[in-house]
Amino acid sequence: MHGVVVTGRGRARPRQFPPPPSGPGPAQRAVPGRMEEQLLRALGGLSLQPPPRRSPRRFGKTLVLLRGLPGSGKSTLARQLKCDYPSAVVLSTDDFFSRNGVYVFDPDFLEDAHKWNQKRARKAMKNGKSPVVIDNTNIHAWEMKPYVMMARENSYEVIFREPDTPWKFNVRELTRKNIHGVPRQKIQQMKEEYEHYVTFHSVLHSEKPSREDRSSPDPYAAYGLGACANPPAAFSSRRPRMARTDNPVFY
Repeated sequence: MHGVVVTGRGRARPRQFPPPPSGPGPAQRAVPGRMEEQLLRALGGLSLQPPPRRSPRRFGKTLVLLRGLPGSGKSTLARQLKCDYPSAVVLSTDDFFSRNGVYVFDPDFLEDAHKWNQKRARKAMKNGKSPVVIDNTNIHAWEMKPYVMMARENSYEVIFREPDTPWKFNVRELTRKNIHGVPRQKIQQMKEEYEHYVTFHSVLHSEKPSREDRSSPDPYAAYGLGACANPPAAFSSRRPRMARTDNPVFY
C-alpha cells in the first residue's frame, strides 16, 4: 500500500505503509477493531474519537440482588463480590442491628430496618455507585420490588444471584450454619415459600399480599420476628436481644 507525503520543500515522495494482514489471526478476531487501530497507527496516530476505556474488574451501573435462605452463604458471596470489585457497595438489612461488630436484634424495628436499607440503596444509586449489592434473603419477589424500582429509575441493570453452596436448600444444614439462630421450622417455611426463577419483570409486577392473604401473621414471620405496626421512633430505646453466635459464619 502506497501514499504520498509532502515534504517541507514542496517535494512529494512516496510513503510506504505496512501491508494489510493476510487474514485475521486469533488475536485479531478476539479484539474488535484491531485492523482499524493498526491503520490509524500507520497514519500517524490520528484518531477521530478517544479509545474506549476498558476495565475487566468494573461493572456498569449494576444492582446485584442476592437471594437465599439463612445460612446458605449469601454474605460470603457478598464479601467475595466486594473483594473482586472494590467499588461495590454492599448493603444488608442486618447492618441495622449490628453495633461494634455485635449483632443485637430487636423485632420491633425490623420494618424500620428494611426501610433504612432501602434508603441507603437509593442514595447509592443516586450517587452512581456500582455495583450496589443487596445482601438479604429476598425469598419473595415483592420484597425486592423497591430495589428494582430504584434500579429502573436510575438506569441500573439488575442481576439476581444465589449462592452456589450445595446445602442452600438443605434445611438441616441451614439450621446448623446460620448465625442468627433462625429455627429449623422457620427455615422450612421459608424454603416452601421461596420463589424460584424471578425476573426483572416478575419482580416489578409483583404485589405485596395483604395480611388477610398471607398465611403468616406478618411479612417477617418467616424469621420468627414480628414487626410492630407503630414501632418506637428511636432505635436507641430498644430492649436488645442477643443472637446466638455459636455456629459457623454463614448468612
